[in-house]
Amino acid sequence: MSRDGPQANRREFLQHTAGAAGLTSLLSVRSLLGMTPYVSEQWNRTFERSPSQDSNGMVRTQDGNFVVASFTEVGGLGVWLVKFRPDGTKLWERKIGQVEGVATEVPWDIAEAGDGSLFIATDGDGWNVVKTTPEGEPVWIREWLPRWDDVVDWDSPLQIAGTEAGGCVVAGGIGRGPSDDDYVSMVGATHFGADAAVVRQQSIALEEWDVQVIDVTIDDAVYVASNPGTHFRVDRFTDSASSNQMTVDLLEDTQGYNYVGGIYTDAVRLSNGGYVTSVAGAGSTRFDPTGTVMWNTIIDIGDPYNDNHGNSVTLGRDGRIATVGKIKDHATRPGWIVVTDVESGSVETVHRFQDTDGGDAYRKAQHVVPTEDGFAVSGLQGRDWGTNTSLWVGSVDVEQDNTPDLLQTALGVGAVGAGGWAVKRWRADEKGEDDESSSGWHDRIS
Repeated sequence: MSRDGPQANRREFLQHTAGAAGLTSLLSVRSLLGMTPYVSEQWNRTFERSPSQDSNGMVRTQDGNFVVASFTEVGGLGVWLVKFRPDGTKLWERKIGQVEGVATEVPWDIAEAGDGSLFIATDGDGWNVVKTTPEGEPVWIREWLPRWDDVVDWDSPLQIAGTEAGGCVVAGGIGRGPSDDDYVSMVGATHFGADAAVVRQQSIALEEWDVQVIDVTIDDAVYVASNPGTHFRVDRFTDSASSNQMTVDLLEDTQGYNYVGGIYTDAVRLSNGGYVTSVAGAGSTRFDPTGTVMWNTIIDIGDPYNDNHGNSVTLGRDGRIATVGKIKDHATRPGWIVVTDVESGSVETVHRFQDTDGGDAYRKAQHVVPTEDGFAVSGLQGRDWGTNTSLWVGSVDVEQDNTPDLLQTALGVGAVGAGGWAVKRWRADEKGEDDESSSGWHDRIS
């Protein structure tokens, strides 16, 4: 059976390839010279206030820009896409209320295919997949599980990945059986071609219940990471079979972290087949391809009596992992970003998104993607619990003084000596809707 070709996970555009010895030496030099990285907020923008405005997905695109998926209630509930340059220039925004007469309403996740098409998993008139052009114009909509009539239970959210040939794979937790109290818990995945044809639809049975799928990556096969119950699990889907790569009981981990639960988790697949996840607290955990914990890093931010919930994780340049989330406070939900070294798990910097202007009290960070100099972050901005919120989008750089070239050369830990790092660079030549100046990034659009 033919299928679309493999597509790299868009959350892992920037891949670190430094040798371990070189990286350790370079970090030691930075430490000796007191060169502590820090996060610098570059810009932020807020959009449209509503009772429950959120960032529901975010993807870095091939041209080096990024698209945020949210929803709008203006003129009726519908998917709302906004594309930005890394410098904050808005390129375009689209509202998609219906496609082929089917309501889109709220997105679960967003991905880009190899031809630049965008795919959005939505929760509207059923759980569906929407394809758009690279400019966000809708092309088609399809039910995400079109071939099975015995699905009696669904676990949110859906996650989606684009394929090189212009299609997508969407996955989620389901139950298949005769009734909603008699079914088998499963991870289900559907592969759509560029023309909306179903290439294949597969599932794998689980012993656990409440299956939150948290990542889909297309590599040599389709890999679906999930958080069923108190487990972290990765399943592998090929053309003709499905199998389990790893299943880890998080409660049996002995490294002392407080497990929070699936709805706050995200995962990024590494090039060696391992994963970094944001399963609990303000930090992240790295698993090798077999499920062994390589490191676990949790940071206490703010009031120790209020939990920190990690929402999203990504891999950036220089081998930096960024995890974003919120402090679970009673009145506000201030956001944070923790930057961690992917090899050692050591924390490079921690940053809280502080009180903002315009009367708003906090920014809750929900999604993060890599940029050339740091990370782009999206979430919600609001005042107090129960009040209206706005979609918030911004960018942060991870900055520090460069180690002197002469010292690097002398110690043999320069870019070549350290094994180097590789960044897949993309062109950013799309013209924006904003004018060419850098002013106006902090303006509220309501």
